[in-house]
Amino acid sequence: MTVYTPLVQDFKEYVFRDYRRKEQFDLAIKYAIEPSRGGSDEMKAEKIETLEDFFRYCNDLLHWVPRVSTTGDELLRKLLVFYWVFNQRNLANYQTSINPASIADDPKWLSYWLVIYAREIGRFLDTKESTAGIETFYKNSKYNQEAAKWQDVPEGGWASFNQFFARHWKNIDDARPLKEEDKPDNVIVSGADSRFGGHWNVEDGYVTLKDFRWPVAKLLHDAVGAFKNGSFMHAFLSPSDYHRQHAPVSGEVIEARVIQEQVYLQVTKNSESNVVGLAPDRGLLVSKPAASLSKELWSLNAPDEPGYQWCQTRGLIVIQTEKYGKVAVLPIGMAQVSSVVLSVQKGQKINKGDEISYFQFGGSDIVLVFEKEVDYAVESKHKCNIRTRIATFK
Repeated sequence: MTVYTPLVQDFKEYVFRDYRRKEQFDLAIKYAIEPSRGGSDEMKAEKIETLEDFFRYCNDLLHWVPRVSTTGDELLRKLLVFYWVFNQRNLANYQTSINPASIADDPKWLSYWLVIYAREIGRFLDTKESTAGIETFYKNSKYNQEAAKWQDVPEGGWASFNQFFARHWKNIDDARPLKEEDKPDNVIVSGADSRFGGHWNVEDGYVTLKDFRWPVAKLLHDAVGAFKNGSFMHAFLSPSDYHRQHAPVSGEVIEARVIQEQVYLQVTKNSESNVVGLAPDRGLLVSKPAASLSKELWSLNAPDEPGYQWCQTRGLIVIQTEKYGKVAVLPIGMAQVSSVVLSVQKGQKINKGDEISYFQFGGSDIVLVFEKEVDYAVESKHKCNIRTRIATFK
């Protein structure tokens, strides 16, 4: 009989306490390995054919040493497979819905377990043991394209995988220069190396995404007033991106804190032509809220539209500019990126391009909310590195 860690044993006992729940998890595994659904190759690569296999996988992942192979991205696959199972629609009722009505709800048992699980992985990734696979990142073409500009390996080696993951540039002004024409106060620069996801108007304190009205005040945890109008934008990072965030504008930090909530990653069948397999979907989450709303929601497919950010672990940094009102910067933790670490504090004066926060492990998102209207200079899916222009204030 396999001996699991207490955390995974708790999960197994939760599943087995109710025979109907056990049946649903068995069914979820069956769905997850079905070739027509898109995840069979990844599930096979992780040797998952049964529910017991999945418990074993969860147990091994807790202390998995991150590494990437020369032929594929093992790190991303590990994250995708884990959430692919929990994303199966028949498990939606066991997890906290992601919709405006559930923003203030305490998480259900399984959603809370996912948070604890992510924290436990984070603790392992803070250990020296977690560094054993770092050399593979230097050799992998998805990760090493700018390796010459990375900070040097610290004396004595990397202390943890998280230290490596949140590495600095040797010289940020060389790696990510702030152009002279982007220094004026009316210019907004990217807060993260990321791909632009899109932008939406803020109207009367709400952002409307696929007919859902999301309250901006709840996204900001009622931290500051205003933001009745203006603009909301989001961009997404991949595991291979630089994972430190920088100020999009200059001003005074009037709010700086971390909001601990859920951890989640929506995983869908890859929609790109000639590509078979799983892909992270940073879109409006429909699989979980659909269980508590209506069947019509199953048909929603919005890969460029956010919504989960209201229920996700996130940082909150609000910058008061001199001329253009407030700008809220929200680094959003995704999946096992449960750790958002702030580099600034309330009352601090910062300049455009200064570091404000960083992530540890995985892919992530960043949201900006502007009190004033802005004109965007980039379009959906455009790559936007930090300190490069993305918009101007009107």
